[in-house]
Amino acid sequence: MIELRGVGKSFGDKRILRNVSIVFEQGKTNLIIGQSGSGKTVLLKSIVGLHEVEEGEILYDGRNFAGMNFWDRKEIRREIGMVFQGGALFDSATVEENVRYPLDMFTKMTKGEKQKRVDFCLNRVNLHDANNLFPSEISGGMQKRVAIARAISLNPRYLFCDEPNSGLDPQTSIVIDQLISEITKEFDITTVVNTHDMNSVTEIGDKILFLYQGEKCWVGSKNDIFNTQNQIVDNFVFASKLMQRIKNKENE
Repeated sequence: MIELRGVGKSFGDKRILRNVSIVFEQGKTNLIIGQSGSGKTVLLKSIVGLHEVEEGEILYDGRNFAGMNFWDRKEIRREIGMVFQGGALFDSATVEENVRYPLDMFTKMTKGEKQKRVDFCLNRVNLHDANNLFPSEISGGMQKRVAIARAISLNPRYLFCDEPNSGLDPQTSIVIDQLISEITKEFDITTVVNTHDMNSVTEIGDKILFLYQGEKCWVGSKNDIFNTQNQIVDNFVFASKLMQRIKNKENE
């Protein structure tokens, strides 16, 4: 579980986040959505410590991450898996080497133990024979699956995904969404996904935080979002679904 209490963030005189409080629940896919410029990416980066917040607390199962120094944060960082927007794979490394990288950096596993873990993670994302391929030799969807395999290699308690469907066609996006949801439940991870994809919202949104101008505007589930009385959320959902239909037709 990750809990935010009154989180605020500014860059100079520009206020980005205001008094954001929410609980991201364990074993669920927790989504952050909102219009461009609403503060989604800043919030995600603040939670993992890439941005320092000026106000509030960020609690990882009761441990105040925001109040820790660099060295105290290292233990929590070992429990975090991250899927970056572009995948962030090492182009000069094979798929296997990309997934093994966190194990080389943060564990004292033997070579055989690392190989076993790498094979398990790649099998879990349905990449059985891709070990020796390079990122340039596989599709965008496969690259995202490699990124997920790498993110779970250390058996994290917390998983963060920044726009995991960016650049993917609708069909491949569904595959990635389902994989994230399955892994979350299978390993009982606290997963936080920053997304603009309404298909992701309707497919895997166990808990959804809607940000508007840096503030918490609405919280609910995928079952609630189409019945909310919040006009701002209604407008966003309608516009997002319309854009999704247009993109789907372009891809036909």
